[in-house]
Amino acid sequence: MDFFAGIDFCLGGHYPEYRITNSHIPIYYGIQYNHAGPVRLCINHQEEYHAEGPYAFISHPGAFFEYGSINRQPRQHHYICFRGQRVEQYINSDLLRLNSDKPLIKINHPDKFRQTMVELTKAINSDRFRHDRMVLMLEDLLLQLHEQDDHDKKLPAWQTPHFTRLLEQIGKNPQANWNFDQEAKMINVTPVHYRRLFKQFCGLPPQQYLLQRRLRMAANLLISSLAPIWDIAVQVGIDDIFYFSRVFKKTYAVSPLAYRKEFVGK
Repeated sequence: MDFFAGIDFCLGGHYPEYRITNSHIPIYYGIQYNHAGPVRLCINHQEEYHAEGPYAFISHPGAFFEYGSINRQPRQHHYICFRGQRVEQYINSDLLRLNSDKPLIKINHPDKFRQTMVELTKAINSDRFRHDRMVLMLEDLLLQLHEQDDHDKKLPAWQTPHFTRLLEQIGKNPQANWNFDQEAKMINVTPVHYRRLFKQFCGLPPQQYLLQRRLRMAANLLISSLAPIWDIAVQVGIDDIFYFSRVFKKTYAVSPLAYRKEFVGK
């Protein structure tokens, strides 16, 4: 499709225990993601930034970047590199921000961000993936970076750890039978107020957030396994195959089977 033209994917990779420091002027644009461990970043020999855990930054031509681990401590690093005329549209529309006074972006939903990075990396390193879907994944990553600023809603200090823990657990086990009324009791609020707090914290009501996480897991299984569609639906916690197909198509604009065929041709 011409609509998705103008992006060339150059590199994509993952280092589970990366200790090296990179010092260079990039020739490509890149999304650099530190999923775990300590990381440091310095641009144009100016202020040095330190962070621990899930943080991302944009590397780009025209600036000197130095980044790596701190004291050679291992860290988990993912990267996607790209170029093309379409990048200029991203910059002009502010979807791709290059001159931020806070270059390290805290990732509030690290499992979701990492999964998108992993899917796009697989696509870059395979000749079976369609280019238009790869562009959509890249734009999804750039949009997720924007959404981080909107995530950190102010909740009472004693409530924030609860929701941080809960979202992390849902990300790891979306297929589980989650009871949000029971979660509300844990922090002594009514179910109605709990749903309001949940949406304030992550932007979606709890059931809608859970569904999105299950569909994300399903999309990954469609690409990484040959399991039947009905089996994948059950694996992600949705027993009704017709409902699963309907909500999957509503979210991804294609049926589960078409999604698998577009990515892996099976």
